[in-house]
Amino acid sequence: MKKIYLIDGNSFIYRMFFALPEFATKDWTVVNALFGMAKFFVSTLVKENPDYLIFVKDAPGDNFRNHLYSEYKATRDRMPDNLRSQMSLIEEMIEKLWVETIEISGYEADDVIWTLAKKFDWNKDFEIDILTWDKDLYSLVSENIKIYDTMKKQKFWPVEAKQKFWVESKLIIDYLSIVWDKADNIPGIDWFWPAKAVDLINYIWTIESIYEIVERINSWERFEDIFSSLDSESFKKLNTCFKWKTFEKLTSSKEDAFLSKKLATIDLDVKLDNFDIERFSFKPETFLNEDILSFFEKYEFNSLVWDSWVNKLQTWKDLNLKVHIIDNDENLAKLLESIKKESKIVLDTETTWLDIMKAELVWISIYLDDNRIYYINRLHNWNWVSGVKLKNFLKTIFDMDLLIVWHNLKYDLQIIDMFLSRDFEESNESFSWQISLAI
Repeated sequence: MKKIYLIDGNSFIYRMFFALPEFATKDWTVVNALFGMAKFFVSTLVKENPDYLIFVKDAPGDNFRNHLYSEYKATRDRMPDNLRSQMSLIEEMIEKLWVETIEISGYEADDVIWTLAKKFDWNKDFEIDILTWDKDLYSLVSENIKIYDTMKKQKFWPVEAKQKFWVESKLIIDYLSIVWDKADNIPGIDWFWPAKAVDLINYIWTIESIYEIVERINSWERFEDIFSSLDSESFKKLNTCFKWKTFEKLTSSKEDAFLSKKLATIDLDVKLDNFDIERFSFKPETFLNEDILSFFEKYEFNSLVWDSWVNKLQTWKDLNLKVHIIDNDENLAKLLESIKKESKIVLDTETTWLDIMKAELVWISIYLDDNRIYYINRLHNWNWVSGVKLKNFLKTIFDMDLLIVWHNLKYDLQIIDMFLSRDFEESNESFSWQISLAI
């Protein structure tokens, strides 16, 4: 599957600013958010290597929500001065990294992200990761769309989204319509805090359904008759939402509730004229340019100025190293014969994730000497070796009297252990193999 990263620009920048302590350059330029963004691009993104990267920004000026409700976001705190001073620097850096951005006049980033996500959700060739901390975008999650919290290295599928909000992802907008949102100044329903909101949503579902019940009760239909099918515990829990002062608040807040849903609902009809996904192909090699090197040096990001940049942008060819791609079973067998003649090798793995339970094996690299460096492909969109043959290959190596030089040994052994324990469709054969590791 091709992976698309949709970055909620302002949300992401805010999170970086508040996640890192403030620090400054020698001339007292505050750069904590700038550094956080820079490190994310040249470290995290390069390592995770999505196929497409779309950085979405809020368009300046009002949008349709301001016309619906003049107080929308009126109570939001002013952007901190030390963050405001970094915004132009962040935009300059993104431009020097050659990262394409999108902003659509009259819309917030959420609306554009939602439109883009739904544009590709039907196509199972794409996996869509939304990088944001806005609650309303959790309503988008599906089998194909995830919220990615890069700070915690956690992805939210429908199950995780429900664990976070206690309601189904498709009902999160209704949940947010009930619970007052201080950040956006969405009014919600007075007196209804998260626990009551969860009860209303889980038993009745949408705002529209909730107020149908309200109308029925106001028409003298008995609550006991409407919810006669509920068990006693559920009946008691829901009944507290329709009694006395609470019910008065529910009734009187109808207008606010429907307004809140309009404000929280994301517009799916953003016009994306001449949109071409290929324009947003992620090309980490463009990060290695003299402009960005000078930019990092100017703002004293010494840890991001890789040693190889200082003298020359080096490639395998510049280092006089020969890398051989192993992308079929025949070449894998030849590599095994070469290894059998060695007394030691260097081995490393690359995976899709730091979480062992979610990670997939992307490649294995093996070093014999400077002229014999091997890259065994499993997941890249080239030809690849079969799962069964790679299992046999690894099991044979581990059974040999061979010194293996390794980095991050414990993690890699766990990944390989899981790989060797997995069945593959290429064959009915499977291994049950366990690594025993004593440190």
